[in-house]
Amino acid sequence: MQGLLSMLKHQQALDFMCGNGRIKLILQLQNDRSLFVACLANQLLVHILHFLTSSNVTDGSDVVTSSESSLRPDCVSVSSEIMSAVVEALSSEEHPKVLQGLRLLSLVVAQCGEPIRSTLWKDVLVPLEVLVNRGSESLIHTLITVLEAAVRTPLLSQLEYKVEELLEAMLSDGNRKDCFQCAALIVKLEKCPEVVKRKATDIILLPLQCVSTQPQAKKEINVVLKEQLSQKASCISLLMQSLSSLAQLAHTKYFCGDASIQSITSSVVLLLRMCSGHCPSSLLHINSFTHLIGCCKVQRCGLDTLGALSVYEENLDLSKDIFALLLDYLQRPDSHATVLKKTFQAMKKWIVFSVLPDLQQFISRDLFPVLEKRMCDVRWEVRDSTLEFITQLTAAFNGNSDFTEALHSSGMVSVLLSSLADAEGYVRASAVAAVGQAVLVSNSTLLEEALVQMMAILSQDTEGFPRRAVVQAFTSWLKGSHLLTALESSLSSVLSLGGNDFDWEVKMHTLELAEVLMEKTLTCCPYAVQDFGSSEDTRFTQALMKFKDFGLFELLFNSLFDCDRPVCERACALLVKLRTLTAESADLDHSALVLNVCGNRWGDEVQKRYLKASACVTNGVTGSDEGTDCSLHCTRGISLPKILQILDLDDMQRMLTLSSDHVVNSPRSLMEDILSAAQQSEENIVDCY
Repeated sequence: MQGLLSMLKHQQALDFMCGNGRIKLILQLQNDRSLFVACLANQLLVHILHFLTSSNVTDGSDVVTSSESSLRPDCVSVSSEIMSAVVEALSSEEHPKVLQGLRLLSLVVAQCGEPIRSTLWKDVLVPLEVLVNRGSESLIHTLITVLEAAVRTPLLSQLEYKVEELLEAMLSDGNRKDCFQCAALIVKLEKCPEVVKRKATDIILLPLQCVSTQPQAKKEINVVLKEQLSQKASCISLLMQSLSSLAQLAHTKYFCGDASIQSITSSVVLLLRMCSGHCPSSLLHINSFTHLIGCCKVQRCGLDTLGALSVYEENLDLSKDIFALLLDYLQRPDSHATVLKKTFQAMKKWIVFSVLPDLQQFISRDLFPVLEKRMCDVRWEVRDSTLEFITQLTAAFNGNSDFTEALHSSGMVSVLLSSLADAEGYVRASAVAAVGQAVLVSNSTLLEEALVQMMAILSQDTEGFPRRAVVQAFTSWLKGSHLLTALESSLSSVLSLGGNDFDWEVKMHTLELAEVLMEKTLTCCPYAVQDFGSSEDTRFTQALMKFKDFGLFELLFNSLFDCDRPVCERACALLVKLRTLTAESADLDHSALVLNVCGNRWGDEVQKRYLKASACVTNGVTGSDEGTDCSLHCTRGISLPKILQILDLDDMQRMLTLSSDHVVNSPRSLMEDILSAAQQSEENIVDCY
């Protein structure tokens, strides 16, 4: 099947496929027991129809027609055979056949042009209407996919194709249990008639409104909802659909439907209170209340929605209630770790967008004490989420002196520093990020304290995440110009430790640090101009000497020959940039830029190329290594510009951009790799297939 797909780029292959009953064979393979084969059969059929369409001369217009007159006579029978099979599949009583027919239909509508698309749609319209009105729950997703494909085409704008009518039928009048699922899918469609989307939005709001208020809705819908909300599984499912859809709609014009933003927000707040066991006496009669107490799934969705609602000024009057709710969730000892994480995310959004008059007082008096307690939580996930929140909060209030003062006076900085020694590696990494952000908004005293512990982590920590975080913290500090001088004494150690780390991501972050260092140092040198004057050359030479003292060149050359390809690629790119700069300088002091190439892992390659180039010049030999023995010759010092010149960086860069696929690329090699990783067990051989 894959081979046939590749062949179908050619007309001769198409002629071959369309003859001797081969289309019928592919149609049979649509129902193959292997999902892979069935999907390939669909792709092949669509490709054939697309080929038939594209191989015809068109006038470039996208007007929908329902005629096959523009197809060549020999193509009509093939397209008719495929389209008849789709109609037959949709009319079948066998669920797998219907499913495959719908999948093929959605692909044809999305990928094929006219007249195939409109002709097929006209043929399937009757069985499609039957399927939509039947309301089979197992077909909802696939039916929506078909209609979504149609919405994106000119089919939508022509009434005879009934696309909008079918969408409305999917929503029905609320009597079907699956109308809420349909509505949840329809509101996600990028292009959809406004009337349909608003109707879907109103349906989506109903479960939330029915639980938290007494909606003035259709009696029939209330009957359906009452039945579903009285059962725990369907109640939770409906509310999650409602909340997650509202979170996605929060920034669109369809968000409110017929309700107000404030009423929706109040409903979400009330629902979250019910989940924590608080319920107004007027709503105690609602059967779903008992299903919601302690329900993490609804809490997570509700907090996501509440966070999305933070951007609306209409919710200003509800700010105090919302902050009280979120603080209550953070204080509750029985709050699930994932619920706490969502609470932090919602809290951050409300703090950033809020205009609460006493916000700073709330943070220092109410929030920080709770955070300090959460930093002692026995669950590492909670400590980790707390540190992430503090990092985001500190970044959001960067430049706010009141917040910085509160951060120090509350003792939070001491908590952050102590977290650098946490028993869990993930938490240590998050603590590094939090301290790093605090340093950016604080004084040099904190930097001195942080440097001691961070250098210890980089040199001694046994886990990669904290070490990566340390190098990233240095990079963020270096980007802040006011910290450049304070960091100079530590940079050589960081570059050395990071460049020799056994974790490739630490090495990548170290190269990122090196790049920022290069940019920061060279900003004072007008190195981008073509003709350097003597004073500019001197300044440029001094900058390069500074890099040499930091060990930056040692890092780049070591990384150039690293065992991890991404590391080599990044180092090579930086060296190419450096080569360009040195080439533009007219009179560099080469003697000040001599590097020792002996006794390190990149020196052998440099010496080999250097001696080969020298032999070529001396003996007039080209392309020969004769007489060149690195073991007998050791040129200890070579200047940086000379090294950059003799290394064929362009060729190295070209080779590094190639993946291993340019050597071996076959299904067999993939299977061999998977089986090797799976240790050749019989069970895994089946899994690989």
